[in-house]
Amino acid sequence: MSTTFCAAEMGDAPSIAVVIPYFQNKGGLLHRALSSVAAQRHRPVQVVVVDDGSPRPAAEEITAELRNALPGLMLIRQTNQGVAAARNAALDALHDDVNAIALLDSDDYWESSHLRHAAVALSLGADFFFSNSTDIGETADYFHQHPRRDLLYGSQPVRGPLARWTYGVSALFGAGCAFRSPTVVIRRAIMQGVRFPVSFRRAGEDQMVFWELLMRSAVIMYCTEPTLVRGSDGMGTWQNSTLGSVAHLVRLADELRCRRHVLRTYPVSTVDRRLMRRTIAAARSAALYSALHLLRRRRKDTFKEILYLLRSDPFCAAAWCIDLPKLLYRRMRAPRPAES
Repeated sequence: MSTTFCAAEMGDAPSIAVVIPYFQNKGGLLHRALSSVAAQRHRPVQVVVVDDGSPRPAAEEITAELRNALPGLMLIRQTNQGVAAARNAALDALHDDVNAIALLDSDDYWESSHLRHAAVALSLGADFFFSNSTDIGETADYFHQHPRRDLLYGSQPVRGPLARWTYGVSALFGAGCAFRSPTVVIRRAIMQGVRFPVSFRRAGEDQMVFWELLMRSAVIMYCTEPTLVRGSDGMGTWQNSTLGSVAHLVRLADELRCRRHVLRTYPVSTVDRRLMRRTIAAARSAALYSALHLLRRRRKDTFKEILYLLRSDPFCAAAWCIDLPKLLYRRMRAPRPAES
């Protein structure tokens, strides 16, 4: 990764487009997200909402007031194809004058400073920008809870809450992704030929793309101030998949495929490689628990989802051959509850 700023782009005011995939069952979420876009101190030139066959149509959320506040608002409707396909449809619809892309999920919303901080970072030469975030109703921010918090608060200061990431790409992911997707703003030039992989169903498609874009970035900047509030009412997001559910099994399959791809494709430090391998081992064990739970409950499509997992990570079967006897032994040794 280069350590020099791109002088030709210093001082350029970025024309930012906002990409929002939409699939929700609860009213008010998209309206809240779009209202936060309309309140930005740096106004986007285009906003693309892709209704991915949502149970609640996006058109019901877009009021005349929002259309007046966001003259570049565009709504695309398609049959349900997943978040990756929805984002790709939005990317394909961007105007030629757009030179930066901001991601936002329909159940989240931004503080009014978000795009302003991103615009300053890009005008100073950043190719990839992300920011800190909080969960709705919580006070603790994401950076302080992250294992790499010392690095996030110890990078090179740039201006105000902006900092430059100086520890390499793998350090952003080795202990778990250091940022959330809806905080990301990307210079469009580095997205040439890049699209979100549609084969991922529950997770991982964004991190696959971020790895590629970060490797293409000469400068990575971020904001230590929380500028995203993550909602908790979203439908179909990976955060809502609970241990022992079909969604959890599919999410683990996607995460395993993503991490294995990263280890095969990108330069990862020895320390981060060790961390990622431990994460892979933990995901395989969690997948075994979910698979057994689903089989015991005789959930429909369980075998299909187990096959999806094994296609994503063929080594999972070997890990289960080791983990299953251990699990059975622990259960046999566990003390039984006393009879009344």
